[in-house]
Amino acid sequence: MSMIFPDTFTRLSGTDIPIYISPNAPHWFVPNTAGDRLIQELREKDNTPGAAHTKNALEHLRTQQFLKLIPQRKPAPYSGRGDVLSLDRLTECWIHLTDHCNLSCRHCLFSCSPNTRKSLSFEEVEALYRSTEALGTETYYITGGEPLLHPDFERICRLLLSKETTRLAILTNGLLLPDHLEFLGTLPKDRLHFQISVDGLEENHDAMRGRGAFNRLLSVFTLLSEAGLNTSLAMAVHKGNVHQMADIVTLAGGFGIADVHYLWLFAAGKARDTSHVPMDELFANLVQAETAAEPLGITIDNLKSMEARVFSSPGIRHDLGNAGWESLAVGPDGSIYPTPALIGNSSACCGHIKEGIEQVWKQSDELSALRRLSVVMDEKCQASPLRYIIGGGDIDHSYYAGHDYIGHDPYLDLYEAIALHLIETAATPIADSEAFPGIRLQMGDRLTECSHAEGDVALTHSNCVLSLAGTRGTVGAFYAEAADAPNTDIKNPVCYEEELIHHIPESARVRSYGCGSPVQDADLDEGETLVDLGSGAGVECFIAAKITGARGKVYGVDMLDDMLERARKAKDEVGQRLGYRNVEFKKGYLESIPLDEATADVVISNCVVNLSEDKTKTFAEIFRILKPGGRSVISDVTTDAPFPASIQNDPTLRGECIGGAMVQSRLMAMLEATGFTNIRIIKRFFYREVQGYSFYSLTYQAVKPDTTRAAVLYPGPFAGVITDQGEVIPRGGILEAPWPSATHSDPSAFVLDGEGNITNQDAENSCACYQPVDKEKKNAQPSGATILSTGKKPSGCMRCGRPLTYLDMEREETCSFCGETAMANALCESGHFVCDLCHSEDALSVVKHLCLSTKETDTITLFDRIKKHPSVPLHGPEHHFIVPGVITAAYRNAGGAIGDEEILSAIRRGADIPGGTCAFWGGCGAALGTGIAFGVILKSTPVKATERQIIQKVTGQIITALGELEAARCCRRETLTAFKIAADLSQEILPIPLLADGTTHCFQFNINKECLKSGCPWYVEGKNGIKGEWLKVKG
Repeated sequence: MSMIFPDTFTRLSGTDIPIYISPNAPHWFVPNTAGDRLIQELREKDNTPGAAHTKNALEHLRTQQFLKLIPQRKPAPYSGRGDVLSLDRLTECWIHLTDHCNLSCRHCLFSCSPNTRKSLSFEEVEALYRSTEALGTETYYITGGEPLLHPDFERICRLLLSKETTRLAILTNGLLLPDHLEFLGTLPKDRLHFQISVDGLEENHDAMRGRGAFNRLLSVFTLLSEAGLNTSLAMAVHKGNVHQMADIVTLAGGFGIADVHYLWLFAAGKARDTSHVPMDELFANLVQAETAAEPLGITIDNLKSMEARVFSSPGIRHDLGNAGWESLAVGPDGSIYPTPALIGNSSACCGHIKEGIEQVWKQSDELSALRRLSVVMDEKCQASPLRYIIGGGDIDHSYYAGHDYIGHDPYLDLYEAIALHLIETAATPIADSEAFPGIRLQMGDRLTECSHAEGDVALTHSNCVLSLAGTRGTVGAFYAEAADAPNTDIKNPVCYEEELIHHIPESARVRSYGCGSPVQDADLDEGETLVDLGSGAGVECFIAAKITGARGKVYGVDMLDDMLERARKAKDEVGQRLGYRNVEFKKGYLESIPLDEATADVVISNCVVNLSEDKTKTFAEIFRILKPGGRSVISDVTTDAPFPASIQNDPTLRGECIGGAMVQSRLMAMLEATGFTNIRIIKRFFYREVQGYSFYSLTYQAVKPDTTRAAVLYPGPFAGVITDQGEVIPRGGILEAPWPSATHSDPSAFVLDGEGNITNQDAENSCACYQPVDKEKKNAQPSGATILSTGKKPSGCMRCGRPLTYLDMEREETCSFCGETAMANALCESGHFVCDLCHSEDALSVVKHLCLSTKETDTITLFDRIKKHPSVPLHGPEHHFIVPGVITAAYRNAGGAIGDEEILSAIRRGADIPGGTCAFWGGCGAALGTGIAFGVILKSTPVKATERQIIQKVTGQIITALGELEAARCCRRETLTAFKIAADLSQEILPIPLLADGTTHCFQFNINKECLKSGCPWYVEGKNGIKGEWLKVKG
């Protein structure tokens, strides 16, 4: 299918790198050099890439992949936010407590001073709190004047923080904080935030606020730092202090203050001419401040706020501020305004608290008119392709500059410059390519926070405060709660087979969340170094610790202290159980992994990369820490097509790995652009459906290239394949190609040795010219022989082969294989005890493999194939999971509508049935296993009456048949009986009947010491026919 480049995208001019933007959607992307060249050629010619545009098969493929990544659909018409949004919650409320102040600042917007005394009473604040609480308000800002001068300041703080979900931000000059420090220490620090005004260094600050004010403020910073209170600095920028913007960042860093906010001067009155700073000068100094902030880890929230819009989900229109929709401000006289900056302007007043805040919010004519305004109506914004990214002008700046809420913001050019700067800064470090077209970065690759969008429309925030110091992201909070107690909102808890995790404490097992098992798919070798990104409680790390052994090394990296604390607590116990310690946990982020270059042989991650704020950085970091030839094996949630922003921005769906899911084609392209090769999908399963969109659990591997090459044969089934280097290998063809050792086991191609033999696939030469083993010379395996693959005996005691003695009552014993203590119901004559886990651990893997890979449709034939495997003993609880595995596998192969997950579920359920149930529970494991299989096929649950009755009847008839014989247990006899009855009953019960026509000749009677011989319906002596008939079920 031909792809064209959509005409909805515009190439911006005046940028250092090519940026294409679709203004109305909105969406943007940065192509590499080859991609930009292709787009220009398409636009100059016929807009359709054909043979003239591509030189070879790989270039043609890359061209098609590139164009498919670009959205083709035109956006739906948009008439403004008023037609989309609805009044839902008043999320925040600004309270201008008082215009009384301890200073008389020259630039004060409200002319506050020690002489002004207007204030809200405590009773008025309390009534306001009660009414806004009912409207859903959870963030309160108190300002002034100087709010700390209010006589009821402390009572008001306690009131506003009395609900556990509320936050309080206090805007202050800071000088009075020492008088309240002891009290402030009693408030919840994680919900308390300070924004302190600073006007530059000493000379500038004192010129505005009085001599000595700056040095007094420095002493306050010291106290706040020692008290651990969340603090940000706010600087009102004017001509006299613009050159000190970077100095304020350095000042903040010296006191451990992590946030800086710049306030752009309102262009009103004399300030328009005397203090207003040209846009290019503002921007240049802002970039200098950014440069100073980066090594200090300081956030400039003017950049952070714009970043959230630039790197939001594609298609979200940001349309003016949240004033009147989600936010209101109350002045010291009780008057209500759209924003705190408009307090005192009579033409902006919307009502009074005496009318009721809800009444004013919903019914005020002024607010209704404000809510009807939109970027659509702003002629100046409509000329900008970035209009729905920056969200239009700020209504406060527009009001002060032109006495109208839209159309007059003098800083619009600054916002655009910031937006383009952020795109260029993010895209430039990503590798460029002149060879094949690709996308270096696009909208949605980074997602710094969830936009609170309704119908794909989001609102910007008042410039008075753009972020709260010390707040943690949505995803971090979501998973931190799961560290303390399993989060029932997270729909993806991970489960592992017991043999993988029996050395892991229970406290660490139950708090792991994921969508796959990359630690099992990574094909780990002993002695390798593994890094687990988003290690959580450490389950995958502890599994890897056992596999890599004492010579290996495992690093777990997580951003949450809660999870790290839990993992570190479990680490010592794991080390004691393993007998060595090879695990280390580090705090860090996916975008900045705290490990040296070329550290890891393997990097794994389980459903975490989708949570990354910057996936391009994350993959670059994975690439960096891998050794050449190392591999990343990642399980994550993906989808086949872009999904709406309503899913991307849902906090719960983000935490559940849905909101950050990548489109699979974009994921592959991003891995290729990072430099990975030999990328392959290992497995893919349906995960969830949300709002009609399907999501999949994808496990994939990507390799960091090295210099290793190998002779590679492509076996088919397709006509040929293209390597990452552009070479074509036809079906049956051989090519020497880059082939890192991590790719050796890849089944899609054969790796040949010097003699042309396949080296990466298990195979056996079955040529008839080989001399067959003489059957007459084969000796029957004695009962005491050891199974070489497991070290276990095939009958009797698995330790020594001697007969078992069953106990009348269970008691604690130590397992002779693993050394763990468990309840025992049998010992051998030598006193050995083998727990159920060790009894079954090798057989479980065998049964899973054979049941998932077989094409056999006959239950008895498949059962005998499994029974002849050396890891399966004569008797034991292995049969409890063999039976349901065999039935479900045979049913699937006969055409039944079940898949791998249902077969594995049946096997897992059967593995939970302990040994000896035929005598200790009164229910044979083969009978229960049959019931399990029918339950999986019929999808029975405790509340499905019909299905529940059916499987109980099936189990009951088998138990009845087995009870007809007075005999010691024989797992083969009871399993064959179960299969025969199941096949008979399935004729009427199941959509597709089961087969049980395989040979029932017994091959184990000579090693079964309790064999009934001729008393058994399945007994055969030598090669004679069956001695007896199938045991009929009476009644």
